[in-house]
Amino acid sequence: MASTNPQTQHITTSPGVTLAYRLLPCRSPSPSHPSSPPLVLLMHFRGTMHHWDPLLLTQLSAHRPLLVLDNAGIGASTGQVPPSFAGWADHVLELLVALKLELVDVLGFSMGGCVAQLVALRAPRAGVRVRRLVLAGTTASAGPGIKLLTSEEELAPFMRLRGAESEDEQRAAFLECFFLPGEEGRREGEKVWERVCRGREAGRGDGLAEYAGQEAAKRQAVAYARFMDLRRRGEGSFDWLAELTMPVLVANGSNDVLIPTHNSYVIWQNLQNSRAQLQLFPASGHGFLYQYAERFARLVNEFLDAEEEWEEKGGRGCRL
Repeated sequence: MASTNPQTQHITTSPGVTLAYRLLPCRSPSPSHPSSPPLVLLMHFRGTMHHWDPLLLTQLSAHRPLLVLDNAGIGASTGQVPPSFAGWADHVLELLVALKLELVDVLGFSMGGCVAQLVALRAPRAGVRVRRLVLAGTTASAGPGIKLLTSEEELAPFMRLRGAESEDEQRAAFLECFFLPGEEGRREGEKVWERVCRGREAGRGDGLAEYAGQEAAKRQAVAYARFMDLRRRGEGSFDWLAELTMPVLVANGSNDVLIPTHNSYVIWQNLQNSRAQLQLFPASGHGFLYQYAERFARLVNEFLDAEEEWEEKGGRGCRL
């Protein structure tokens, strides 16, 4: 398995904010796509760049370079977590500008997927072009059809993930929130947890960061609540999805309890101008992209390497 822990680098992007990032080289460029743009990976709630599944990273980096990062106030980056996802997106774009990356693909997972939508929408004004976009286990902001979690029962998994402090609590919350209940789901979750732990251990000598602490997690939760607030709908992504014209792949598990799978379908419905595709993975939840790491990576690589002819004909796919 190729190294998924190259040396962490740091760059100051704005006053008081130094962002930590890693560039994972392409392992075997595709003959038909020898110079694919880097794929920028945006992480989930409380996670750092050390919490990606190394199997997924290895598979994705087979045909393209990857850029993983800790946003402001998370992991090895300095500053504070901004109170809005727009602020998170601006930090990502500042990093891309500082690294002189004018053309990128973007993959956002969970909260990272919310930010990815805003990165794609705000990129042109920063002089950056998002060529293709992958939205995994995520949601658009509040709008018609978007399911909001409101009851204590619906919010309970998120609250347990937010409140987990010890490693045992984090492991229990990860298994509950990312995988289906029952023996099979737990078995799949344990395999992923072990892979992530091994990957983190391999990077221990390079500024290994833990999950975001309680204060940073609180600020992340505030940003998410703001994104899902109907009173702030104009600040979100829902009303602007039709402005996304690059190809978009939307993917999720069949039964996501953290961010309802239904919301992935609503995103796809509203991407009228992006030649969007929708893929739902069977017998899986929020952590589908880790449970099916090789299959998901293959889907992403095929999507990113797809020929333009199909897209120019206005193709629109939905695989359920």
